Amino acid sequence: MTQPPVIEVNGLMRSYGGGRTLLGREKPVIHAINDVSFQIAEGETLGLVGESGSGKSTTGRAVLHLERPDAGSVRFRGTELSTLGQQGLKPYRKHMQMIFQDPYSALNPRMKVGRFVGEPLVVHGVDSGSSLQDRVAELFKLVGLDPSFMSRYPHEFSGGQRQRINIARAIALQPGFIVADEPITALDVSIQAQIVNLFQDLQDQLGLAYLFIAHDLSMVRYLCQWVAVMLRGRIVEMAPTEQIFADPRHPYTRSLLAAIPVPDPDRVRPDRPPFDVAANVPPREAPLIEVAPDHFVLDHQVQ
Repeated sequence: MTQPPVIEVNGLMRSYGGGRTLLGREKPVIHAINDVSFQIAEGETLGLVGESGSGKSTTGRAVLHLERPDAGSVRFRGTELSTLGQQGLKPYRKHMQMIFQDPYSALNPRMKVGRFVGEPLVVHGVDSGSSLQDRVAELFKLVGLDPSFMSRYPHEFSGGQRQRINIARAIALQPGFIVADEPITALDVSIQAQIVNLFQDLQDQLGLAYLFIAHDLSMVRYLCQWVAVMLRGRIVEMAPTEQIFADPRHPYTRSLLAAIPVPDPDRVRPDRPPFDVAANVPPREAPLIEVAPDHFVLDHQVQ
């Protein structure tokens, strides 16, 4: 990465369970994320990919401290966040935002969308009165919506429009970093490309850094400069996007890439044996090693 990082994550860990039941039996400990490290510079996007349950969403929430990590370091523009309490984190909340997977669930069905988008500006004391309405109208235009829609309710919009509203709220406070947690998964395929293009346009205009969590590797290749592959709570491979697609080193990465649909009936995909996730749990202590410039792979499974 050529620029100073907006967000730096080192050794992040989060687990659930543990302790004992009322009958004295031990509860299993689930290591949702284990020793996760990465950094994202201004204007760059890191795509976080992996199967469901691999720890992608937990990583996003832990980075934003929506869930407190058990261990590790998160720095925003050089400031350590992990040592701050709720009051100490509040000034940084407006600089780090999240966009959720389901655009309808993220909206308040009883609140007009104009008020919904403007709410962060009121909470942080940035705008009020007529200037607030003007700012919300600007945000609607920025995400491709007519400002006259500000007086409508969420049920009056399509899925793509609802996600645009959520994006408008996320950028209202001019953040430097956004976690986009599978923001196109719940949308029609015809709308997904429009939302991805909107993300790219906003990044070009505002210099945003994204952590883009996704399943669709074709969209990740289009939008992201870097890709990190997660398996059972660990990053098993991380590299520049084109390097991941051209020279995947971890067998799980190769399995994911081999599963991408090929829109050509005359083209035969290479026949690869399926990757057995249950039989290949990444060891907790194995480090990432650099196998090529900026290309890191979990050392015991480099091929």
